[in-house]
Amino acid sequence: MQKSQDGTIYPIEFMRIAGVILITFTHIRHDFTEGTTFFILETLPRYGTLLLSIISGYLFCMNPLQGNLLTKKIKSLLIPYLIANLAVILPVLLAKSFGFDYLNRLSFDYTLLTEGLFSLHSPPVNPPTYFIRDLFIIFCLISITRKNFLALLFIVPLLAFGMLLLRWDIAFLFLAGFLIRKFNIENQNKLIINSIGAIALAIGIFFLKENSFRYIIAVLFFLNFITLKFTFVKTGGYTYLLHLYHSPIIVFLFPILHRIYPEPYFEIVAQITLAVMVSYIAWIIIKKLNWGFMVGNRL
Repeated sequence: MQKSQDGTIYPIEFMRIAGVILITFTHIRHDFTEGTTFFILETLPRYGTLLLSIISGYLFCMNPLQGNLLTKKIKSLLIPYLIANLAVILPVLLAKSFGFDYLNRLSFDYTLLTEGLFSLHSPPVNPPTYFIRDLFIIFCLISITRKNFLALLFIVPLLAFGMLLLRWDIAFLFLAGFLIRKFNIENQNKLIINSIGAIALAIGIFFLKENSFRYIIAVLFFLNFITLKFTFVKTGGYTYLLHLYHSPIIVFLFPILHRIYPEPYFEIVAQITLAVMVSYIAWIIIKKLNWGFMVGNRL
């Protein structure tokens, strides 16, 4: 794999930003229900979260955190998650006081807190941050194996009142990424790996339900891409910010775009472009103010 002098792994940086941009596609407003455009906006982006899950496990195995893992993950995952969802809840409540309702699946009652913020049974009010929520719980489980039982403060309430993980496939793919690095699978004979993968994929296509074979595709893509040699930019902090805030940016700007020019392809391109640009401007401001806490200290 290609690395920079500071240890940045270029293929991972590329997969991160590509994965998050794909995730951005799934949260734009559109009316397409079939065809190539629907595939690009709804089917292809499902691989974004799968890749991020594998990357998380891979990097954790490569650079196991020393010291208090739970404390570090509270700072890098939980605090940005809470800020990103409160940054939606508060404006939504303010808009409601002026007669504008931006909620489409939650209600203006206690569920705005239990589901919208704490995400007991469903994605939070800022939907893509469910990945951050589940990833934090995975690290809480790892912390327990390190005998840091304070992690139970986060796990027990979810077990008692909600769901431990919203998507268990995130945990399985995290484990897959960990094992890939642990056993150096990415550097083994590619012909053998891809042959086994092709057989597994063929079996999956015919026998697995609900397109579960996409997990095999995600793993195979990662195994082949991680060893490519090329240079790229370090995107970690900006990618994280885009992941955290692209959905509310789109939600609040779409009504304006629809009024300006309600042409379907214009709306698609404008939503994605503005989400990327506004997030980048916010990233520059955060760096200038040194507000690393908003992006898990990834400045």
